[in-house]
Amino acid sequence: MRSAASSEISLESIPLQIWTELSAATLNLSDPWRTPVLASLNDNQPDARTVVLRLADLSRRSLLCFSDSRTSKVAALQLNPITTWCFYDPVRRIQLRAQGRTRIDTNSNLTRQFWDSIPPANRRLYDSNPPPGEQIKAPESLEFGACPEAHFALLETTVDHFDWLHLGQIIHRRIQLHWTGLVWDTHWVAP
Repeated sequence: MRSAASSEISLESIPLQIWTELSAATLNLSDPWRTPVLASLNDNQPDARTVVLRLADLSRRSLLCFSDSRTSKVAALQLNPITTWCFYDPVRRIQLRAQGRTRIDTNSNLTRQFWDSIPPANRRLYDSNPPPGEQIKAPESLEFGACPEAHFALLETTVDHFDWLHLGQIIHRRIQLHWTGLVWDTHWVAP
């Protein structure tokens, strides 16, 4: 359960609390952390888009979303895998940024497991013709092929850094977390 006030946050508890809340967001369609912004670089320009958080795994320090492997974001991530995820909860007024390296997975047990969980009606979205980002005459002119699984990809970010910020009415609170290779090094920073 999400804490209502940042005063309940401690440096010792924040890593587990963040991962618990991220994991819970994957199961709740109305959770604002379920649809974060994923930012990367594309041709040396910032590129951000809203994604659906599909998995948050503490043991792997990973965040995961789906993509069509033919998108420009996948091509850009192949050149520069550094990404930032930005989550915001407007009710609690908490922003969480997660940074790390993103891996593109198109053929693993995990990919097949997630593919099998996608409703059949939604699978065709991964086999549009032309591919995502290409100009079309009208939405109705889009066609769908017979092999959508071939274009399905998981984008999995291994998180090395969190920046947690509570926008309080009287005082803001901010904590940064860095993965040392063994534990999360956490410290308060000026907001």
